[in-house]
Amino acid sequence: MLPVASGVQAAESLSPFPYPDMKNVQYTQVPVRETGIVDLVADGDTFRFIQDGTNEYITIRLLGVNAPEVRGFKNKHRDDDMCGAVPATQLLESLLPRGSRVQLRSLESSSQGLDDRLRRYAFAFNADTGQFDIDVQAALAQSGLAMWFTVPDEAALSYQYAVMIAQAQQQGIGIWSPEYCGPVEQPDADLSVIAHWNAAGNDNANPNGEYIIVRNVGVKETDISGWLLRDSSLSFWFSFPGGSVLAPNDYRVIHSGVGIPGLPKARDLYMDSPNALLANTMSDRFVGDGAYLLDKSTAMRAWFEYPCVINCTDSALGSLKIIGVNPVSESGKSAKAANQEFVRIQNISTEPISLDGYYLQYRDGSFPFEVDTTLAPRKILTVRMGRGQPTDRVQYWGRNAPLLKNSSGTISLLSERNVPISSKSW
Repeated sequence: MLPVASGVQAAESLSPFPYPDMKNVQYTQVPVRETGIVDLVADGDTFRFIQDGTNEYITIRLLGVNAPEVRGFKNKHRDDDMCGAVPATQLLESLLPRGSRVQLRSLESSSQGLDDRLRRYAFAFNADTGQFDIDVQAALAQSGLAMWFTVPDEAALSYQYAVMIAQAQQQGIGIWSPEYCGPVEQPDADLSVIAHWNAAGNDNANPNGEYIIVRNVGVKETDISGWLLRDSSLSFWFSFPGGSVLAPNDYRVIHSGVGIPGLPKARDLYMDSPNALLANTMSDRFVGDGAYLLDKSTAMRAWFEYPCVINCTDSALGSLKIIGVNPVSESGKSAKAANQEFVRIQNISTEPISLDGYYLQYRDGSFPFEVDTTLAPRKILTVRMGRGQPTDRVQYWGRNAPLLKNSSGTISLLSERNVPISSKSW
């Protein structure tokens, strides 16, 4: 059993929220307060709560953090405890022992999620201060025993916990160290994960427009058969099929939706979800998601979270540049007219740049470059707004009608972690 944490820094006391243009959400206050006692801790992010003045328990799912799953408790994917599940449960039990006082906080008392569990932030009672000021979520995040978990209607403290988790990742604490749960499978494996989270149009109507690229960026062949790929949800994890051997620089593209493996492209795979899985970022609150690659022992081997919260730079800054935009096309709605509109991107550096992990943004629309596109030094890629067969020099947004406003506008190039790379206005 881990020792009881005390005086853990509350999320509200972290540095000010860095997005002052976001409105309509109180980021430093969660007005709904419910006090009571802990009945039972079920796992690292779930416990039973008896509110003052009542006799029956209700099940609480913590906001802000997502602990590894334990066997037998709403675990649809593993017969064994996942790496980090037991320490996370022990930590939560030490913070919220049975019969202890706890305060729940939320923006809306009606907030609930999977299996009708109420979604709440939990703050344990601190006998030294006489206050509910022990931030349970912060303790899990700072101990490296949780991934990030947020939902749009309860995003009040999302940024603060995302920062704490990113810091634990950088320090290699807890589950963010592959060695945390024992000897490492294929220790020389070096893989990257990139998520494209914003499908064209309505995401739920186009779940295959969401995808995750898993690439071998190392120098040794790696067998990822039986490895798991997941986001923060429990519903549609993906297990790589037998024979998933990646040579150096080889990759797979795992789409959220339903499809036939190997079609339409040889490296395409599918999670078989009827709906979109990866949350989109929002302009009025801090939300996002992550993609996590776990080996057969469920040790964390690679991950990708968005949007960026610390050290938000990118290797393409100063190297990729939008050098031209033509927003003018013939009148009428046709793919031919749409192809008269275009954007040109140049690699102004002396090194080739992979365009995986970057996208163009115009108003509410986005365009990810064709997977495995590399732009050579000094070369230019043209993206036309209509339809066509992509080549090394030209790609197509896929529109049946013009997109760009003739008189004025701005188009931007961003990383999938929402780091601005370049923009062009007209």
